[in-house]
Amino acid sequence: MKFVALLSLMTIAIGLAQGQRDVKCFMEPLPQGFCSRQIVGYTYSRVRTSCVNYEALGCAVAGNFFTDKKVCEARCKPVLTFRNNPFSYYVEGAFDQATKMLRRLLG
Repeated sequence: MKFVALLSLMTIAIGLAQGQRDVKCFMEPLPQGFCSRQIVGYTYSRVRTSCVNYEALGCAVAGNFFTDKKVCEARCKPVLTFRNNPFSYYVEGAFDQATKMLRRLLG
C-alpha cells in the first residue's frame, strides 16, 4: 500500500514539474458503480497531448474525466510555446489555420 501511495506522489510531482496545472490530468479515468448507464466524455491523453473521447459504463467516472473537451484541454493540455517545442508550435498553428479556413469554406 505504501508503494502505491509513493508511486502516486511521484507521478503527481512529475506532472507538476512538467508544468501541467491539474493533478487530475495524470490520473486514469475510473468508472464507479454498477450502473449500466453509458457515460461519454473526454480524458486527457499524455501520449497524444490532447483530450480524446472516452466512453464507460457505470454510475459516474472519477479521475481524468471531463464532460467538455474545451474544459479538458484548458486544465490539462500544456501550453505550446516555441521554446518548449518549436516544431509542434508551427505544425499545430498551421493545422489550426487550415481547420478554420475549411470551416469557413464549408459553412
